[in-house]
Amino acid sequence: MDDKDKQKLIEENEKLKKENARLKEILEGKKIKEINIKLKKENEELKKAIKNNVNMPFDIPLCTIIENEEISDEELEKLLDELEDLTDEKQDMEIISLLSRSKKRLEVLESLKNENKIPSVISKDINDSSHHISKYLKTLKETGLVVCLNENDKRYRYYSITPKGTKYLNIVKNKK
Repeated sequence: MDDKDKQKLIEENEKLKKENARLKEILEGKKIKEINIKLKKENEELKKAIKNNVNMPFDIPLCTIIENEEISDEELEKLLDELEDLTDEKQDMEIISLLSRSKKRLEVLESLKNENKIPSVISKDINDSSHHISKYLKTLKETGLVVCLNENDKRYRYYSITPKGTKYLNIVKNKK
């Protein structure tokens, strides 16, 4: 390979690097747009809640803070903490509601409490069809209450209850 060929390769490589950097910027821009869209939706939901006078656990009326352009760092920090608490409480209620609506979901979690199992064993434990167990596990997995330990295997997938699953199982059991 002579110097001209090497120089061409170097120039092509530089062009590809620039194109790669440009594509990364575009991709990052799309991610930022997606995050902005999500935040805008959440903001709209919050505004609707305020308009509808939903009981919000704030010491300072949120509409006053929104209209006021200057917010102290302490007020902002407090507001963010309260919003986080509200979000956690909402998530808690959604999961508790999900578990309370189905005795079988609770039984699946109970079955996994002491050991990891495959769906057919869970099916025998709670006396329900494997098809139903798969549906329950899918829902529980989506909410982070169980995890599949060997996701890539087609058969004999072992499931385990997560610490989050144990927490909510105990909460719902203690409410009954």
